[in-house]
Amino acid sequence: MEPKNKRLSQIVEIIQREQVTSQDQLLHELSALGFEITQATLSRDLKQLKMAKMPDARGAYRYVMPQSAAAHTREQGQVRHALEGFLSMEFSGTLAVIRTIPAYSHAIASAIDAEELPPVAGTLAGNDTILVVLRAGYQPEDLKNALSGAYPGLKEELHNP
Repeated sequence: MEPKNKRLSQIVEIIQREQVTSQDQLLHELSALGFEITQATLSRDLKQLKMAKMPDARGAYRYVMPQSAAAHTREQGQVRHALEGFLSMEFSGTLAVIRTIPAYSHAIASAIDAEELPPVAGTLAGNDTILVVLRAGYQPEDLKNALSGAYPGLKEELHNP
């Protein structure tokens, strides 16, 4: 296995077994295993691996694997926590714009994507805004119903004008 692949493999193993909250912590772990890399290289590695930082029950952020982000969120009750950052949703045709508390948009968009809701073609998250693109044939009301079914705590916010 080439050095980069070994390093990527180790990053995955570390994040799966430990609660990694910062790149500094991860750099220290990798250094202890004999990998001497810069923070910039680690940042590129994390991006390539599509690692996400998700809040835990206390609101502290930690790295999670992309395929485990949704499962981790459900297991820890973090969807509920992330959805507390949901402020409003409005539509422009078949595009939905969700407003969130700053820094909550990525966790909320990830939760929506993980549900694989039929009306949702995809999401794009900024700092406090999420763009939701509806699939052909779906209307805004379909998205509202799908979201309120998946996240009953949002029902009131979704169906208020």
